[in-house]
Amino acid sequence: LEEAEKSFQDALELHKQAQSVLGQANDLQDLGELYMRRDQLEEAEKSFQDALEFHKQVQDVQWQANDLLNLGRLYMRRDQLEEAEKSFQDALELHKQAQSVLGQANDLQNLGGLYMRRDQLEEAEKSFQDALEFHKQAQHVIGQANDLQNLGGLYMHRDQLEEAEKSFQDALELHKQAQHALGQANDLQNLGRLYMRQDQLEEAEKSFQDALELHKQAQSVLGQAYDLQNLGGLYMHRDQLEEAEKSFQDALELHKQAQHVLGQANDLWNLGRLYMCRDQLEEADKSFQDALELYKQAQSVLGQANGLQDLGGLYMRRDQLEEAEKSFQDALELHKQAQS
Repeated sequence: LEEAEKSFQDALELHKQAQSVLGQANDLQDLGELYMRRDQLEEAEKSFQDALEFHKQVQDVQWQANDLLNLGRLYMRRDQLEEAEKSFQDALELHKQAQSVLGQANDLQNLGGLYMRRDQLEEAEKSFQDALEFHKQAQHVIGQANDLQNLGGLYMHRDQLEEAEKSFQDALELHKQAQHALGQANDLQNLGRLYMRQDQLEEAEKSFQDALELHKQAQSVLGQAYDLQNLGGLYMHRDQLEEAEKSFQDALELHKQAQHVLGQANDLWNLGRLYMCRDQLEEADKSFQDALELYKQAQSVLGQANGLQDLGGLYMRRDQLEEAEKSFQDALELHKQAQS
């Protein structure tokens, strides 16, 4: 990633020298995406905003829409849902203007994700269904598969488990058709979570293991980390605490490799909960505190709230009632913030 950053910065310099507005705009977009991957959200926002300005200058509607889409995703990461919605809506308008079927599909997919976060399930379902229609129109197989994945997640949320399973299976078929290993791995991940909900632990374990294999094949470090997180959760459920600890530790290593701050925070949080189960309160305390630090770094309000809630529980176990009360109060404030 450092080499990539240097390349994009060098390209930006050359495009400035050549007074190429479009070149600079595209370099800024690339830099923004790189900063997003690194969780450097302020740098990413500045890059996307600057790219948007340049694209306005050259009156390139399609690219402006893409910048807005990127900004929307960034605001989602920060839990700034109103700003995200405005960005996605504006992107959608511009993609309509540019008659970009695929662009509209992507905007709707993201809007669907936003409505899911807000528990506006009807709006989410409509957005995902519309995205699916556009992806069909554009004969975009992978897009269709992703929409089905999203619909499956929505049905899971609603406890419509049969519909969810059908959506995930259909998505898996399309990803196979497109020979898309990463997509298949994600579908298996989702099926694993569905089987967990149905207490079909053997099927769940097989799905997570298969997903892990495919993520290895696709060299997706983040995918593997997430599979290990899921396996850790399954082993916790089965009281196989040693296997769970190993899975969470391995996930943590991979998230470190990928410089994924939020992932590391979640792994530490999971380890903290595991240590709580084992009455290893010092280790739990350290894990929760470390997780909390990383949630702050990643600007995850919900993560901080959940971390503080668990710390409160730990202080209760230790009869540190004042600390417990403070943690619960702080958690409550942050949960309120995350909902607004």
